[in-house]
Parts: sequence; C-alpha cells; structure tokens
Amino acid sequence: MIKLIVFDLWRTLIPATIDFNHLFSLTKKNFLTKEEFLKNYERATHIKNYSSINELKKDFFLAFNGIEKSTLDKMFYEIYFNRFDKIHFFPDVEKNLTNLKNSGYKLALLSNTESLLAGNIEQKLSLNKYFDFLGYSFNIRSLKPNKEAFLFVLKKFGVEPFESLMVGDSLRTDIFGAKKVGMYSVLVNRNNFILDNANVKPDFEIKSFNEIEKVLNFLNKKKVTKNGF
Repeated sequence: MIKLIVFDLWRTLIPATIDFNHLFSLTKKNFLTKEEFLKNYERATHIKNYSSINELKKDFFLAFNGIEKSTLDKMFYEIYFNRFDKIHFFPDVEKNLTNLKNSGYKLALLSNTESLLAGNIEQKLSLNKYFDFLGYSFNIRSLKPNKEAFLFVLKKFGVEPFESLMVGDSLRTDIFGAKKVGMYSVLVNRNNFILDNANVKPDFEIKSFNEIEKVLNFLNKKKVTKNGF
C-alpha cells in the first residue's frame, strides 16, 4: 500500500524558469557536457543555505571559473533574476494535490533548489497547504540523486521504500535516485521532452497529473510489498 508520495518541484509541479539549453549553449566552448553543467550548477549553489545573493554569486563564479566573466554575468542574471513572475503551478497540479491529500496520502516535496528563492516560492504557491514536508537540498544538505536525500524523507515519515512513490521529470535525479533506495517512480513527461538522461527506466511514465490516480490504483490493487508487484 502506498502511503507517501514525494514530488519534485521544477518541471513537475511548476514550469522551468531557467532555459538550461540556452545556458548550456553559452558554455559549449568550455567543453562541458549538459550533464556536467547541471551537476556543477547544483553542487555549487543548491546545498548551502545562503545569507546573501553576493555569497551565492561567489560560489557560482567559482564553479564555472573557466568561463569568461561576461558570459558568467549573463548566466547569473538569467538564473537568479527575472524569474519570480514566471512561477506558477501547471494547470493540472493543485486539484490533484488536493485530491491526494484528501485521500489520506502523505505528500512531500524533494527539490534541488537554491535557498534564496525557496521562501518566495513557498509563499507564492502556498506549498504548506498541500505538503506535509518541504524537503530542499539546502536543508537536507544532500542533492538528488544521492541516496541520503531520499532516505531522509522516508525516515521523516517512517515509511518503507516500497510504500512510497517518487514523481518527477528528471531521469538523472528523480528516477535514478528513487530506484537506488527502492522507491517506486513516475516520470512526468508533459511535452515529450526529457532535460537529462540516465540509464534507468521509471516504473511509470505520465503526461499529466490526472494520471497519478491510475498509477496509485494499480499499485494499491497489486498490494505492493517489499518484494515488488
């Protein structure tokens, strides 16, 4: 029986506010792959709880110190400014989160996110209305797909991996990480576009949150146990 549903944030609950393909194109001459770029960005800015934008900017510039300053300035502006107005739920999210919560499921957020933006997101989207726990990389001090991030949430709720479901858009962080600890996984692929790659397959793939109930009905009907279906 599934007891806990864990959700990613970006491109799962809300649209991406960063054009990573464009940012990556700015770094191509520095011979970074897309995966290397994403990993460097997350490791540099998503684990520490920052007190100022200048402190964050210093770490960001250090992480990409092989890139010329003018390019870094453009990248930093695109990532950390002119984003807040773009933050909103996908149309199918709020209704389904409410239905899941009313059905008795525990709901948690697990997101690789920088600390300076998280409070504004919580307030604008009223995340506490839907989620029993908001797990950010900077307060867990671990990034997805590290096992520690997923195990932290499972321990928080006292549930086994086979009693939980991870819902996210990233093969590299969400699906791979969930698989490492034995959680069931749902890949959200709204527009037939996957930002990153990993040699892993989700248990389910959906295009809309309206399909989550079908996934849960299937898992619960099958009487999920630690031995699988």
